[in-house]
Amino acid sequence: MTAQGDTRDEPVLYAETGTRPWILLFGPVLAVAGMGLESLAPGGVSVSLWLGVGLLVFLYTLVLLRSRRRFLRVELTPSVLVQGTTRLPMSQVTSLRPPDEEHHGVRVLGDGPVVPRRLQPVVLRLSDGTRAVAWARDGAGLRRALEDLLRTRAAS
Repeated sequence: MTAQGDTRDEPVLYAETGTRPWILLFGPVLAVAGMGLESLAPGGVSVSLWLGVGLLVFLYTLVLLRSRRRFLRVELTPSVLVQGTTRLPMSQVTSLRPPDEEHHGVRVLGDGPVVPRRLQPVVLRLSDGTRAVAWARDGAGLRRALEDLLRTRAAS
């Protein structure tokens, strides 16, 4: 890790982008489908209307995609766990809590007060004795990657 916190040279052990880019196709597909259906009706197609609708939906989904990629991103490298815009140095993580451990009232990593909807929690024990909740769409996959990293770190 460089002085500025750059982890690009490190291997990525686990990653989730937050959302898939195919969602951007919704606006153009909607516009084409609307023009296709309207062509079956008498009076012709309002091409400019459908292009405008497609563009507005595209711009909305672009904003949605960018915000989800920023705030729901998960990345684990040997030196840092990234949860949204929060970066937790892995040197602070000492162990994982059992999967069924209650996590209400525990500090959630990332940018919100609770684990984001449809994401699974992974409770971490930190070096200062406190707990923190990491999260991922595939909570079991993140847990396995963290366990492997902690096991490798303990062996060396």
